[in-house]
Amino acid sequence: MTAVLVAALTACGGGGDTTGLDPVNSGRQNGDSLEGHEDTAPAVLTGTQLQTVLSGDAGIPEAWGGRGPEAAKEGAEAVERCGADAGTGCAGLTAMALRVLENQTLEQLKAGADGQTMFVNVYSFDSAQNAAVTAKALSATERKDARDARPLKITTGAEDTDAFSEKLAEDEYGAHAVLRAGTVVITLWGTDLKGTGDMQPIAKRMVDRVLKVAAGKNPDA
Repeated sequence: MTAVLVAALTACGGGGDTTGLDPVNSGRQNGDSLEGHEDTAPAVLTGTQLQTVLSGDAGIPEAWGGRGPEAAKEGAEAVERCGADAGTGCAGLTAMALRVLENQTLEQLKAGADGQTMFVNVYSFDSAQNAAVTAKALSATERKDARDARPLKITTGAEDTDAFSEKLAEDEYGAHAVLRAGTVVITLWGTDLKGTGDMQPIAKRMVDRVLKVAAGKNPDA
């Protein structure tokens, strides 16, 4: 993802660095827990189900809206796209989908100025272990070219989380999050975010929707 998209996201959080995701036992970084979801059995989601996860704007911050989601990719096409994002073979990947969220004020729109943008990718795997391995690879790829990466505290129902921000230039920020919920990996990449205020609710909403869809529930209910 980093290689394809422009680099500019939120800077916040204290000093120091996180160790990235451990494919076996991450210790639920950045304050994540499974509270309320302990008995959720890992389910393999189809491309259609991933689009359901990404659809709808309920629960995201006011003024944010989205295009898409773009058509889900499956099979070799999904593996090729995931491999470009993670730099690995993405073993066990079954499907992936992307949605772009934007937050642009009327004033910015009239002035032709860019607002905030967040790219949300979801990847479905055939096992939680394969999902965890690729989550670690995605996190490593995001961090490889990051300058002065600083941890972000993102609290959701995910089993694994790695989130960080970086200051790219004067008034130019970048923020990244990689989360794993069962067999699904979620990545968030946003521009011009100066704190976790918007990243946090969007990340939590995505994880909640994954867990509901995996449990056979309507995520909009």
